[in-house]
Amino acid sequence: MQPGPSAPAEPRFDRLILSNILEWAQQPERQPLPQFAALPGSQRFPEEEMAMYWSGDHKIVVTRHPMDDTHTTDISTILGYRNLMCATVATGPPGHSICTDLAADERTLSGVIELLDNSPTDGPVAIEAFASTPQYSRLATIIAKNSRRPVIDRMTPDGYLESARRLDSKVLAREYFEAAQRSCPDLRLTRARTVDAGGAVPDLRRQVRHALRAVGPVIVKTDFGAGGQAMGIITSRWLLGRKLNRIVPAGYDGELLIEEFLGTGDEALSVSYNGLVTGDGPAHSLCAGRHILQAGKYYMGSYLGPGAMPDDCAAKVQSAGEAIGQVAASIGYRGPLNIDFLYRASDGAIFPLEINPRRSLGASLAEMCISLFGPGYQKSVSAVALHSVPVHPGITGYAGLRDALLHRGLFGRETKGLLILPYMVSSLAINSNIGLAVLSTDGTPVAAAADEISAYLAQPGPMATARTPALSGRSIPVPR
Repeated sequence: MQPGPSAPAEPRFDRLILSNILEWAQQPERQPLPQFAALPGSQRFPEEEMAMYWSGDHKIVVTRHPMDDTHTTDISTILGYRNLMCATVATGPPGHSICTDLAADERTLSGVIELLDNSPTDGPVAIEAFASTPQYSRLATIIAKNSRRPVIDRMTPDGYLESARRLDSKVLAREYFEAAQRSCPDLRLTRARTVDAGGAVPDLRRQVRHALRAVGPVIVKTDFGAGGQAMGIITSRWLLGRKLNRIVPAGYDGELLIEEFLGTGDEALSVSYNGLVTGDGPAHSLCAGRHILQAGKYYMGSYLGPGAMPDDCAAKVQSAGEAIGQVAASIGYRGPLNIDFLYRASDGAIFPLEINPRRSLGASLAEMCISLFGPGYQKSVSAVALHSVPVHPGITGYAGLRDALLHRGLFGRETKGLLILPYMVSSLAINSNIGLAVLSTDGTPVAAAADEISAYLAQPGPMATARTPALSGRSIPVPR
């Protein structure tokens, strides 16, 4: 186990977080899709770092690879964490399943449980993850049996794991949208049909042509695609053959959803709800926000707070998200919940598109805001998180990135009215990309600020002249 540098001499840990995103991606329903077929094995996977932002302070975060010590210290200082420890499984190269690896590593697992048990509190310890999986469920059971403290599992119980898979299905999710309409009359459903991709290709094309005549432009989706992959917009029968070849992977024999396409941009705003489904009531809401999209479908980031969406849209998204969360809870689902919607500006209608029973970038951004400003942050704080910001190839690690940002006063609270936090920094060594979160507290246009910082990082100029020591304490010095 490799703890981060920020844990005090007598730490208090009330939460254990498993960053099991690769484990989720390797579940059987996603294996037929090429975006999940060649994941990086023992290589670093930058999205795992996002677990450091979930659920506030007093936590142990387990990842497949060690986190950068300076980065971990900076996160603790900027977000006000007093007890953040990062741990890795010590034996052998990491596999895709962090929960399987940790369960098999008795020494590391015993060390984690001992840290939880020795915290100066007798209260319960909560366990959570990126998403519910059978591997996670087995590990949670082991921890509950061996810990002296009561254990609260925040994820879906083993006997109800099928509920998570059903919610994740583009096809089956529509059943839960219909059920939520009873308590949320603002919800409207798109017109859609389901077809079997395993049938004859001419039949699939005939079904899409029929949908084009009936509803106009359509979007075709595989059942378990994610992030805008394995789906595509078809506006004309003349483009049908070429588009379907790009959307449907070779050999895919699952179901497809053919859904009316309502548009993009101002005419149909892509928005989402993020919350947590628990066993003691309705979903706990984290945020309602707007998606930042490329080409109308590829997810590039999230925008929260004032300016992100019309006021009536935010209220409708939260109400609809909570209604769908109640339906999810009724079938046994527990854990993080992300729901994508389209908001039609012409009449204020809101259309649910898909359910993602897992953590999202929008939820992680909301957790950053809550750590800093409390749960009412959306009234006064605007925030943007971008997940693929190109960085000049000369910056190859967190130290160089940090120096480049500090060189221009673009780090932490150094720019008046803004808080700037880079994340997913291990991707620097892989493809010269990072994630970037920018929060505005004084009305500074946050999206424009994020674009300006992104442009600076991509230029040859962002090279600091000297190394800057890790931040310490709660106040961040502003060099002049």
